[in-house]
Amino acid sequence: DDQTAQILNWIKQEINLPVALAVVTHAHQDKMGGMDALHAAGIATYAKALSNQLAPQEGMVAAQHSLTFAA
Repeated sequence: DDQTAQILNWIKQEINLPVALAVVTHAHQDKMGGMDALHAAGIATYAKALSNQLAPQEGMVAAQHSLTFAA
């Protein structure tokens, strides 16, 4: 969460554009570890349904929305 907050602060200072959403690729700490910071900033989060299922088992916060893809 600290690293994600630092990135969000950098975006605000250097780019000054809003972050609308975040898409995470899988349920590992290096990908889903900043969910609390994203949610606190009001940023919508998305991940595959399986990642959202695995996140709590790995001690992480799931994304707010699940993505599904047709085969």
